Amino acid sequence: MQRFAGVLPLIIFVVAGLLVGAGVGYLMWSPGAANFGVVYSSKEATRTVRVGDVSVTFSSVVIVKSGADSTSTIALTNLKKDPIYVAVSLALVRNSGIDSATITVLTGSSYKVTLASYGSANDLINFKPASTGYAFFDLMVNGDLAGTIALYVVPS
Repeated sequence: MQRFAGVLPLIIFVVAGLLVGAGVGYLMWSPGAANFGVVYSSKEATRTVRVGDVSVTFSSVVIVKSGADSTSTIALTNLKKDPIYVAVSLALVRNSGIDSATITVLTGSSYKVTLASYGSANDLINFKPASTGYAFFDLMVNGDLAGTIALYVVPS
């Protein structure tokens, strides 16, 4: 029994590690943990980029439910004293499963505005996806790439 007394803490540590590892593995691969509702309720990441004299703030990842009315906002801010003309558009890079009507709304709604000195404006895009899937769009501001927006449509 004396020989096992020195090894007993190590055995307890290994067994505890196996139990924690099995629990984490279960949570990662459990069907309940892969529920899209958990993904949908997560906070969307907002990104701010400077393109010339314009600051652009947008969600780099947009997660919406299929069949639900959704809105994506792109905020623009003029960073100089003079008024500036700004043209914003989305260009489809890749589509996997999202309906063509949603793609048409997103890529067809270019936004043009003249921002006053240090002024700001918001480009609101309203859409209602009918099918699940994902798509990637390049956000273009005055012809320059500002970033990529990933749109994920999950089941309702």
